[in-house]
Amino acid sequence: MADGWGATGAGDVRLTTYGDNISLRVTGGATAMTAVSTRGFVQVSVAGSLAAMSLGRADACLIETSADAGATWREVVAVRDGADDGVTLNRAALALPGADDNPRVLVRVRAVGGKRVSCWADAVTVTGERPAVAVDGPRADLTFDSLMTGPALAAPVPLAAFSPPAVAVAPTGRFAARLALDLTGATLAMKVLRDETGDTPAELAARVTLPPFDFAFVQDGADLVPVLRGVVVGDHPAWDWVVEPGRVWREENDRGWLRAAVPFALQERNANCLHNGVLTFLFRPDGSVSRVALEIASETCAYLKFDAWATVPARLTPTAIPDADAIIAAWRDEVAARLPVRPLAELARLRPDLNLAAFALGAPTDGDPPTAFGLVVDGVHYAGACQTRQGGYPFCDVLDLPSYSTAKSVVGGVGLMRLEALHPGSAQSRIRDHVPACARGDDWAGVTLADALDMATGVYGSTAFEVDENAAAGQVFFDVEDHAAKAAYACGHFHRRAAPGTTFVYRTADTYLLGTAMSDILRQAGEGDLYDDMVAPLWRSLRLSPTIMSTRRTYDAARQPFTGWGLTYHRDDILRIAGWLKGGALIDGRPMLDPALLAAALQKDPAHPGLTAGGPVYRYKAGFWARDIGGPLGCPRPVWAPFMSGFGGISVVLLPGGVTYYYFGDSGLFDWAPAAVEAARIRDMCS
Repeated sequence: MADGWGATGAGDVRLTTYGDNISLRVTGGATAMTAVSTRGFVQVSVAGSLAAMSLGRADACLIETSADAGATWREVVAVRDGADDGVTLNRAALALPGADDNPRVLVRVRAVGGKRVSCWADAVTVTGERPAVAVDGPRADLTFDSLMTGPALAAPVPLAAFSPPAVAVAPTGRFAARLALDLTGATLAMKVLRDETGDTPAELAARVTLPPFDFAFVQDGADLVPVLRGVVVGDHPAWDWVVEPGRVWREENDRGWLRAAVPFALQERNANCLHNGVLTFLFRPDGSVSRVALEIASETCAYLKFDAWATVPARLTPTAIPDADAIIAAWRDEVAARLPVRPLAELARLRPDLNLAAFALGAPTDGDPPTAFGLVVDGVHYAGACQTRQGGYPFCDVLDLPSYSTAKSVVGGVGLMRLEALHPGSAQSRIRDHVPACARGDDWAGVTLADALDMATGVYGSTAFEVDENAAAGQVFFDVEDHAAKAAYACGHFHRRAAPGTTFVYRTADTYLLGTAMSDILRQAGEGDLYDDMVAPLWRSLRLSPTIMSTRRTYDAARQPFTGWGLTYHRDDILRIAGWLKGGALIDGRPMLDPALLAAALQKDPAHPGLTAGGPVYRYKAGFWARDIGGPLGCPRPVWAPFMSGFGGISVVLLPGGVTYYYFGDSGLFDWAPAAVEAARIRDMCS
């Protein structure tokens, strides 16, 4: 019997060897079970692999887990009749609600059926992350006295002060309230590290103020979930809030008060930059509340970097939340749907000689660490540290990330693929037939929606790489807030220089026109909004976070989705989108996207590989880049890897061998070849 496992039932439980591999064999009627403590760990997931043989229609091989002493069991892996070849290991993982910091998580392997049934369990693991923790013992920062009556926060402190220490106690029960910050006269203390905005004095003055903060929260044990999720667009001249789920805990020196921390981001108005922070406060269920301390110590924003901090009065009003049960259920489902997360260092188990530093792409020249990076192998997310200038970010799973131009893939590309599946022929519709501003003159004659998605409209100023995109005059396109002005620039600033479909020129304005045309097709069909009613429902089916369910839009009545930039992600959102695309974009077994467009985008259609884009080893097709990595990998033939790319240093790479690599930074690092070379040590990518 394997150490730590106990056996019950009529069947047999023993270790068996196949080649060099040792598995746990369980036969019909038997159960093998073990218990694991997850004390001190969060984001706990259970994973395992199963092979099966001799299953009948009612038989099954199961790996199951329980976080409540066996009162309820959740299925991790199941093999049933038809998949029982006795060899294939079927692997899956489950993020288990209630398993965080749990002294007894149960895992069992069951063989359901007669004595001929055989199940082989392999690589059964329980994994989690240790949260960023404060040093045990009395607090040095954000103490009870400092939050109650002491001096305001005078400088940034380590972000570990905003997270539960190892000695913290998680509360139980429910509590709901509105938290409002008194921002009258409040300003952010700010240390600017880079500013290439050219902001006016009025804009600089607005930058150190905050939008109104009045949000409802529901506490569910240790979780503190905001009722309103995603980017909250308001009237503030500089910022919009993004508020994410946080934590509640008790500390010995807080005199019976509860302590809470809430991760948030400030997103630049009418733009995509994100500045990530955390706020914290003490409270009692009767509504008593301390002042709120908040701190920003990282961003994904190439042209504006700063640290900021403040201490402000607050008001906490206990209130009934009618949808509290649904909010908590949705949050638990969101967590359960995530890929299992393990530290990047655990990749050494797969390949001990890996150079893990290569996945961080080297030290940025400005010394600023990347926001997030890592890779997915066999359905497991191996995550690098979410570093800030004040230590690790305590809430990596809900860290807000800007899409920038990766939205060209997941709104522009996925959008047209979905539209073509719903309304065949849409991709060959003419831009000028759906965008009135492009109907003047002949520049846009014959240009299709597919041409715009390919960055091959033939309307441009220069073929030199990104000269048109970065032209000083082009900043007006990004700065104006109404649709008419954006469309006027996109349609009229450049003129026809090549036949449509023949010449790649990168222009975000072309993707904006694509979105405008798609919106018009849907409007004429009476099918609602491009993003809300066609794209976001795909994400809801995949159980992605509420953060990705909205997009930046123009501020006028048109509310036109930006299409080529303006989404906000969690890292799990974009990784599961990448995996979904690689798997054929299926929901309930049915393809959701036009298969021809998807195949071309992912370099699976040799007849339509895309145009050369910025160099001989790069292509662009259907909103996706591709790079020939055969050379760096030492392959005997070209190996084209599709990828998404975003301003400042964002890459999401759909590597061969079932591997996805991602890097979100803002220091101009785009060469992800070193990461691909190391990933190729784990999975063969040449064949």
